[in-house]
Amino acid sequence: MVDVGAVILAAGEGKRFGGNKLLFKLNGEPIIKKVISVINIDRVIIVGKYADELIPFLKEEVVIYNPKWYEGMSTSIKLGVRFMKEHEFILIVLGDMPFLSQEDVKKIIDNAEGEVVVPVHGGRRGNPVLFRTSVMLRFLDKITGDQGMRNLISEMKIKEVECSEGILRDIDEKEDLP
Repeated sequence: MVDVGAVILAAGEGKRFGGNKLLFKLNGEPIIKKVISVINIDRVIIVGKYADELIPFLKEEVVIYNPKWYEGMSTSIKLGVRFMKEHEFILIVLGDMPFLSQEDVKKIIDNAEGEVVVPVHGGRRGNPVLFRTSVMLRFLDKITGDQGMRNLISEMKIKEVECSEGILRDIDEKEDLP
C-alpha cells in the first residue's frame, strides 16, 4: 500500500463564482462534502476566505486556516505539503471538483511512482495530481500566487493516467454547474 496524504484546497475567494461555491449544493450536498467523500485517505483541508462558513461542515476533518489565502493557491499548497510531509506521496485536490470519482482517485494512487502522476482525459490534463513528497518539497519555494504547481510539472518526470471526465470539471463560475 502506497503512503499517500491528501491536501484539499478550500481557501479561495470564489471571485468568478461570486461567493462561496464550496457550500453550493449539488443533489442536496455541498460541493466540498462531495469532494471529501471521494478522498478516503489521510487528508487535511486548507480553508481561508470562508473559514467561518466552512468549518461547521468540516467537524470531522483536520482543518488548517490559511491567513494568507488572498495571496493565492500557492500559500495553501505550502501549508498542506508541510503538514503532510511525512507521507511518501501527496495528492493535491481542488475543493471545487464535485464530479471527481473514487475510481479515478484510486487509479491515480495505484499508479504512484516516479515524481508526479497526472490524470488525463481525452489528452487533457486534470486534477487531482499526485506528487512524490520529496519532489514537492524541492519545488515548494518556487511556487507563488495562484498558479499552484502547474508551471513546475514540466520540470518533473510525469506519469499520465487515463481517467474519467470528472478530473477536468471544476466549478469556477455558476455556468459550470449542471
